[in-house]
Parts: sequence; structure tokens; C-alpha cells
Amino acid sequence: MANLPRAAQLNLKEAIGQLLVPRISGFLLDHQRLYPQWELDAARLEAAIVTHGVGGVLVYGGSLGDTFLKIQALQQQAALPLLVAADLEAGCGQHIRGATVLPVARALGAAAEADYAYHCGAITAREARLVGINWVLAPCLDVMSNPRNPVIGLRSFGENPREVARLGVAFAAGLRDGGVLSAIKHFPGHGDVEVDSHLALPVLGRERARLEAEDWLPFRAVLAAGADSLMSAHLRVPALDPEWPATLSRRILTEIVREGWGYTGIIVTDALNMGAIASWPAPAVRALQAGADVIMMPESVPDTVDLIVSAVRRGLLSEERLYASVERVLAAKARLAPPSASPLAIEQRSGQALEQMIAKAAVTVERDRAGLLPVPCLKPTLNILVVDRCLDGAVAAASPILDRRELGPHYETHWLEAAAGEEYLAFLSGRAAAHERTLVQVLTPVRAYRGTAGVHPAAEHFLRSLPGERTILVSYTNPYLGQEFEHLSTVLNAFNNSPASHAAALERLES
Repeated sequence: MANLPRAAQLNLKEAIGQLLVPRISGFLLDHQRLYPQWELDAARLEAAIVTHGVGGVLVYGGSLGDTFLKIQALQQQAALPLLVAADLEAGCGQHIRGATVLPVARALGAAAEADYAYHCGAITAREARLVGINWVLAPCLDVMSNPRNPVIGLRSFGENPREVARLGVAFAAGLRDGGVLSAIKHFPGHGDVEVDSHLALPVLGRERARLEAEDWLPFRAVLAAGADSLMSAHLRVPALDPEWPATLSRRILTEIVREGWGYTGIIVTDALNMGAIASWPAPAVRALQAGADVIMMPESVPDTVDLIVSAVRRGLLSEERLYASVERVLAAKARLAPPSASPLAIEQRSGQALEQMIAKAAVTVERDRAGLLPVPCLKPTLNILVVDRCLDGAVAAASPILDRRELGPHYETHWLEAAAGEEYLAFLSGRAAAHERTLVQVLTPVRAYRGTAGVHPAAEHFLRSLPGERTILVSYTNPYLGQEFEHLSTVLNAFNNSPASHAAALERLES
């Protein structure tokens, strides 16, 4: 992009503004915000851009039209071009309604085709640019080494560091070739924890030698291949720094990443509103002291600017250090491709075809001890759909698991919600006893703020009560459930919760 100043041409407050990225809604109107406690309203957003000169925004939610128009308006308000970031690990449609939703990273890991990963990155980038997003906070390079991890789950390409590296390189290349910036996350590795950092501070107990050999292998590989930014994790690693979380640790961000690896790109924090970090004093100042460049989701833009100005004037943060970060941000903005013309150019057929291919390739039979597969088309089957709540969006209306024409009359379907009582569980147990086989399809998510990767207690009780030799478990969200319910004869993993994956799983059951 032309006409960008040098960092030294900005005054102190202008420079600080370039390092802040608050969260906004992609919807146009304030009352449409999905998370108003975290997303700036129109007045505060205008002040953040016009008065404080923030360097970018983080977009959550919105429709294609709303998000496109809003980003256009914000770019026109801004004195310098904005970095427009979004967490698009599973396609632009993950957050922007009407765009393409693509398979999650773990489905790509199960399909094991680097070309699939590349094309997912490229489609994501193309659609992001058409909407106005230029910084995709992906890929997630955490090696999924703890089945009880409550937040990474399907966001990881898998358990093998070399496979995570191979697919991460391909996905990041797709983003780069599609004209957007990438962000690899969450360093130094979020795969082996049992606490959700959105809620509290996890502790990663690994020794440095193991971190270097396993967790850091994907990060080093993708950085070597070309990545635009690296996101820090909100977790404490006693082997690296016994005191400070990684986001606030100079030993980790400066001594390891900057000095040890020679990394010169942007280091961006994970969101500062997360429970792991929010209670630490002045986390934005400490993150800059540690070596971060971009502060994601500061609690208050005006207060954060004042805190950083005060830290500079008190000698706690040098201007030289701060302006080095501004230079990195401006250099990234200079590399941005020109924005695409219009979201009307989004055409989903290629993305949907890719999703269907990945869905079929990903479905895996973990075991079938009693030989229950294939399920005969005309055999009566009790079909239990496990969700946290029926209305939480775990099953799209278009899913074949809700379509009696797809399932046929031989499936008797019931929902099992977290609120299910003893009477309902007894009813389901009675129905299971009346059928030759029971199919349990688990759609409960592994996601932020849920706090656990497991099924809810009602589902756990029901699954443990079923006769294993007559039960088939299909998990769309947690590929480790088969380990939790060893008595079940037959376990399939689809590694993705979408209509395409539902169709692929049903096809595999009957073939």
C-alpha cells in the first residue's frame, strides 16, 4: 500500500494506536452485536479509529453485506489503512454469514492431503478479501497431545508434529497466495493443557527439550516457509518462565522467538479479555515489555493508550522498543494486497465440493469389534443425537441427520440434551432395549468457555448404560470419546460437525 509513513513520523499516541486491535461486530447496527460486552459500539468504534488511530480491528460475526459495508466505512475513517483481522480457521463463513464454511483443521489432518489444506487456505483468503478482511488469524499449529484439552480440539491438525507442520505450511501458503496476512498460533503450544485459557490460566508442564522437539516443530516450519505473524498463548510454562504467562514473558517472546530464532515479524497477543490474562496488572504494557507488537482486544482503547503513555514517560517502556513494533505493523500493511471489489463475487460451489471431498476422506472407523458395520438399511436403529442444547446450533437445519428422507423410516430419532432428567434417560434406555442396535451421534462442541472436552453428564450416564456389543458411537466433535467409552463395540470419528460430515458419516455407516 502506498503513502504509509515511517514509524518515526508518528507522535507517541499515534504510534501506540497502531499497536491496538479492538474487537468489533461485522453487523452494521449496535443492537445486532452478538457479544456487546466485547464489541465496540458505534460511538466507541469511531473514537478508537478517529481519535486514537487504532491500527486494526478484529471482526466477529456479520453478514456478507453488512461486514463489507462496515469495513469500507471504517477504512475511509482511518488515517492509515487498517489491519482487519478475523479468526477464520474454518473458512470465511466461520464468522461471516453467507460465506463458505470449510472443514476444521482436524478434518484436514484426517484427510492427510496437503492440497486440501492449501485450497482451504486459498478459498478462505479469497473470500476474506472480498469482504474486506486482510489478516486471517490462522492456522492453529498447536499439537493436540492431550485428549482432555477443553479448547483446542478440532482446531488442531492432529497429534503428529510433522503432520501439523506439513498441513500448516500448506494452509499458510494458501492464505499467502490468496493475498491475506496469516497468524500462526498459539506459541509456545496450547495442545497439552486441561484448562481453557478463556476461563483461567493453564500450566504447560512440558520440559524445553520436548517443546523444541514436538510443539515448536510446526512453528519453525511455517515461519521458515513464510508466515506474517505469530500469536502468543495465555499459559504459563514453568520450564521456560516460572513467573510470567507466555504473552507477558520476555524470556519466551524476546529471548526465544526474537533473539533465539531471529524472528523479525509481528508478534500478536491472544485476546487480552480472556480469563487467563485479564486479571494481571496492565497486561498490555507488560506484553509490549515482553516483546509483543500488537495488542489484541484491549479492555479499553483510551485507558490502554494512557497506560502505555505513562509507562513510556516513567521509563518502564522505551520509545525505541515501541517504535520497533510500529515499524513491523507498517511493514505488514505495506505488503497487503489491494482489497477485492465486492462480496457479490463469492461463489460457494468450489468450496462446497472441496468440503464434501474432505468430509468423505476424513471419516474413520476407530473400531468395530462386534461387526456392526455396515448398518443394514432396513434394520430398525435407535438414533440418539447428543447436544448440549437443541437450540445451540450444533445441528444445521439442512443436515441429513434431521431429514427422514435421508435416514429412512428405520431410524427412530431422539435428542439427548444436558438438561435431560432421570425419567427421560429411563425412557431412552427402554427404547435402546427394544432395538437391535443403538446409534449415538455426538455433536457436543469442544469450544471456548465450555470448560470441558467431554460429553455432558446425562450423555455420559446414558452411554455407560448401553450394551457395548449393540452400540455404535459416531463423534463429530471429539475424536477421543472412543477412549472414554471402551465398552462400546463400534466407534467412528468424522472430525468435523457439518452437514457434509454428517452425510459422509451416514454413508460410511451403510457401506
